[in-house]
Amino acid sequence: MTRLLKTCHLIGLTLFLGSILGHIVAGAAAGAPGTQSFLYAREHIALATQFLTLPGLALAVASGIALAAVSRLSPLRQRWLAAKIALTVAILINSAIFVAPSGARALAGALALSKGDNGAMAEILSALRIEQIAGTVNILLILAIVLLGVFKPRLQWRRQSPGKVLSASTGASNR
Repeated sequence: MTRLLKTCHLIGLTLFLGSILGHIVAGAAAGAPGTQSFLYAREHIALATQFLTLPGLALAVASGIALAAVSRLSPLRQRWLAAKIALTVAILINSAIFVAPSGARALAGALALSKGDNGAMAEILSALRIEQIAGTVNILLILAIVLLGVFKPRLQWRRQSPGKVLSASTGASNR
């Protein structure tokens, strides 16, 4: 069961991160706003988000929860797991508040621009800027989650004997 869940978790992560990298490539190859290739790229990004990014994120989150339950890992005891959960929640919030709405605004602006609404250019550029910043934050958070999952660092203060102060990272005495 654990192997199946780990496989699902890796597939979900691959779908999620891979589609995001695909978004980056499509955006870079899109050309300038107002061109047919820009509109095509935004439509491609919207479809990939709907059929790859969001299902991948859902699979990664669901399989991660199931792995923690099956393995009886507690985020209260395993601080690295608590950190992964917190970063995952940050990705969900960032995606819901910034990435998805800005992507939808960019596509709506591209459609309006293709119909001759030249006033949509400022909206497109604003949406792309927000999408780029929030997307970069998500990629950095994903990489941090992967590193936490691979290395499972001890993220806790070590117990100390009275009169000694220990460093959290090295355990060395400051005295």
